[in-house]
Amino acid sequence: MKRLSIVLVLLALCAASSAFAQRAFQLRIGVPGPSLGFGVEADLQRNLVANIYGDLVFRGPSFILGGEVLFKPDLGQFDRDLRGISPYFGGGLGVEFPSTVSFALTLDAGVEFALDRSTGLFIGGQGIFPFDSPPRSRLLFGASFR
Repeated sequence: MKRLSIVLVLLALCAASSAFAQRAFQLRIGVPGPSLGFGVEADLQRNLVANIYGDLVFRGPSFILGGEVLFKPDLGQFDRDLRGISPYFGGGLGVEFPSTVSFALTLDAGVEFALDRSTGLFIGGQGIFPFDSPPRSRLLFGASFR
């Protein structure tokens, strides 16, 4: 048990250092089947971001870990009146555990609104397509901190 706690602390420190280096992390809430999560976002190119997240689903309980590549342009680059509005869509891979390890494809779409230079609120939908069970979807909302 002591080794597990040391490993979890080291993983948390790695995630925190990565979040501070990339300067973007998220607090996420998902419904239905309420979940609470944490994500790290990194810019890959001008309008392309990578998002790595972990959610605790209270039904079960179980965990969802995943990674996605999202196309996320700031509409302010096209029209100055739309500055701070960033629609996004993309997808990736995820895994749900511990009851049964289930791998899945994920598809995301949503919009993020910048409140200021360092804070944004987002709302979006996520479709989860497991390889061994029927697909499901959920609504995600939360805050991004840069």
